[in-house]
Amino acid sequence: MGKPNSKLKPEVLQDLSSNTEFTEAELQEWYRGFLKDCPTGKLSVEEFKKIYGNFFPYGDASKFAEHVFRTFDANGDNSIDFREFICALSVTSRGKLEDKLRWAFSMYDLDGNGYISRK
Repeated sequence: MGKPNSKLKPEVLQDLSSNTEFTEAELQEWYRGFLKDCPTGKLSVEEFKKIYGNFFPYGDASKFAEHVFRTFDANGDNSIDFREFICALSVTSRGKLEDKLRWAFSMYDLDGNGYISRK
């Protein structure tokens, strides 16, 4: 029958389907996978770097993963919950060009001042 929390609540599902480019069925599927990888419902930067590193086995992607993590972590609490994860995934995979560019810019705007600085 599955875990009791393996489905999104109807109000959360409606909110996410209104604010992402995913269908309700896709959101439920992503949620199940997220809980499988993150049973606590939160993803730490270290866990994120480990998962992210699996996609780049021939090099050290940890520094880049930290930038991606910071951009996913919309509320700045040093963890990524499902809402943050799926909203960022929606922008990067199905968003409009302008939204993708804004998201990518924010990844390189390290101090959030609206500029990309060399350091």
